[in-house]
Amino acid sequence: MDDVKRYSSFIKRIVTAPINIRRKLLKSSNLVIIKAICEVLLNILQKNIPTGKSVIKQLKKHKKHFYRLFEKGVTLEAKKTILIKKCEIIAPLSAIFK
Repeated sequence: MDDVKRYSSFIKRIVTAPINIRRKLLKSSNLVIIKAICEVLLNILQKNIPTGKSVIKQLKKHKKHFYRLFEKGVTLEAKKTILIKKCEIIAPLSAIFK
């Protein structure tokens, strides 16, 4: 969680940006930021971070991509590629990073 705290302002910028800018920001981000984003997503899905039902409902729409993202043995580079291709899966995080 230290990485999440350290990069929270940049993650907030990624989450609140339009899709085309979000994709560019994800491409330019380092692997520590990708790891922090994945950590936040995993904690939300495991219900360690309390969120509203609307956020969970929006995240469940992308369940197939989360399975690929949190699959065992997936490298950070592969996670970065998944997040760049499907950058709309992190949009519901805007409710957390207000």
